[in-house]
Amino acid sequence: MGILISILVLGVLVFVHELGHFLVAKFFGVGVLEFALGFGRPLCRWQGKETTYSIRAIPLGGFVRMSGDDPVAVYGESVVGPRLEVEGASPMEGSQEELTESQQRMVQDESRWFLKKSYGPRCAIVLAGPLANFLFAWVLAFGAILAIGLPVISDGPVTIGGVFNGSPADQAGIRKGDKVLSVDGKRIETFKDLMAIVQGSQGNALAFEVERPMADSQQSATEVVTIPVKPTMEMPSELEIVDGRPTTPTYRVGIQRSLKNVSYEPTNVQTALAVASDQVIALSLQNLRGLRALITGRISPTKSIGGPIEIIKQTAASADQGIMALIGFMIFLNITLGIMNLLPIPILDGGHLTLFTIELLRGRPLTLRSQARIMNVGMLILGALMIFALGNDLYRVLL
Repeated sequence: MGILISILVLGVLVFVHELGHFLVAKFFGVGVLEFALGFGRPLCRWQGKETTYSIRAIPLGGFVRMSGDDPVAVYGESVVGPRLEVEGASPMEGSQEELTESQQRMVQDESRWFLKKSYGPRCAIVLAGPLANFLFAWVLAFGAILAIGLPVISDGPVTIGGVFNGSPADQAGIRKGDKVLSVDGKRIETFKDLMAIVQGSQGNALAFEVERPMADSQQSATEVVTIPVKPTMEMPSELEIVDGRPTTPTYRVGIQRSLKNVSYEPTNVQTALAVASDQVIALSLQNLRGLRALITGRISPTKSIGGPIEIIKQTAASADQGIMALIGFMIFLNITLGIMNLLPIPILDGGHLTLFTIELLRGRPLTLRSQARIMNVGMLILGALMIFALGNDLYRVLL
């Protein structure tokens, strides 16, 4: 079930991103040959007036295929006639499907070519994808706050909502669902109390007194056990980094609080607008600080970078904690996807913006050989990141 929810969540994020490109391309009169969710072999497809819509076998992305988006075709020879198959102008990428009559007219009309548009429209089309993710994150936040209310964390027994694999809490035997009564004899009323003790522990072992269901009990009987947990010091995360500098050393035990103890208070539209905007801005800045800390080495890439397996795990864990936790994670993923796509790496949206700007400053496009080399470098970088992320996922699973 968790895998299905994760695929649906990723599908929605990708759909929103590609829809941004699609709508703005249509607005500026660019011909769109195909709108696809996923990669690989088409599972299903249907034909619109001009655009072919498809869902493909590998649900890890998508694309909007526009006429005149091939530099070789636009800056080299004509895309008309027999070059259609050579340059892959078929709306069915990787297949031998023929263009419809309207698509043939669209490809032959240079005024509808993406790369023939001026600098402004091209940048707008490229920016539309990441901006659509930011906008969708804000819509999710605003809708959730207006419909359900502002979260209020209730005091009382702190319940463990999740335990990270391989963390000190996991190794010590802390379980999801445990209620933390005290730590080192100090009664715990809120999760903030618990984190204050852990972060101030200096790495010394802490005695967690937890209440949990009694093993092999057929009734609702519980038992209270004391578990020693030794916090570990880690590089401060993006939450503890201010202006690129870490604050005090961060100690963790690897637990998450349960969001089931959160109640919600109704609010008005004005407050919902303000809180949603603040949430999107705060998460965007958090992502940027985390990215800077990752680049400068203040955050370990092996601990902070995750791939599809980690996304599936986190999505499933969020779904287990309720609809608000899942919406919160979707907001985070949308913002992360938007920021990552704006990085100036060839192949990504930010890389296209960089190339368009270089072209504007030069007064002419880069040579086809230079563009090919740049794109190859981008593919190598992106491929290396994907392999590294997947390796991290497998490492966490196997340990």
